[in-house]
Amino acid sequence: MKVDPRIARGGVLAAWAAFFCVLWLTGASARYLGERTQWVVPFGAIGLALVALAYGAVAVRSGRSAGALTLREATSLLCLLVPLAAVLVAPNAALGSFAAGRKSGDVFLHARPPVPASPSDASFLDIRVADGDEVYALQAGIAPGLRVKLLGIATGSRDVPVGTFELARFYISCCIADAQAVGVPVDPGALARRSYAPDTWLEVTGTLKRREGRYVVVADAIRPAEQPRKPYLAFRF
Repeated sequence: MKVDPRIARGGVLAAWAAFFCVLWLTGASARYLGERTQWVVPFGAIGLALVALAYGAVAVRSGRSAGALTLREATSLLCLLVPLAAVLVAPNAALGSFAAGRKSGDVFLHARPPVPASPSDASFLDIRVADGDEVYALQAGIAPGLRVKLLGIATGSRDVPVGTFELARFYISCCIADAQAVGVPVDPGALARRSYAPDTWLEVTGTLKRREGRYVVVADAIRPAEQPRKPYLAFRF
């Protein structure tokens, strides 16, 4: 069966336009892009939709046959649809503890973020930078005894002080390809009667203590939580 290549090309353009429209209308783009690149979604939705319509209009007006779709072009067009298929297979997928063990690092420590509006608003990044930057810690008001509340995932990391587990959040600049896991050790203390499986979203409230060169949250409340609509945070540089 012969397939008009113009139909195949227009179909791929329309599929991508529909994908960007869904991301735009549902707000699901936060799963893939950072705040600085969110503009790509409405731009892609409108731009590709207009291109697909224009391409279809030109094809209809020409009225001439474009021949048959070749195997080489069909393969190329199919490759363009692979990312869409991956999203459809796992529409609610998010980076978790497995990725945290492979995407974590100290790259973010080379830049000092703006101090939080209030010490109690300290984020994972603020606390992590304060671990090795006493000047930043002083400016941000991060010190032993500070009360904090953090929402993140249990990662199962063993690179934390004895008796603690790591609670982490992914930070992105452009998209999830450059995501970095930023974690803070949590001492469950008397709450250690239960274990927290990796990838479990938890809301932890407690007090910062200094231990083994790290700030540790000594928890007085650990509650299971739902994954937030925006699972990734943005670097503030």
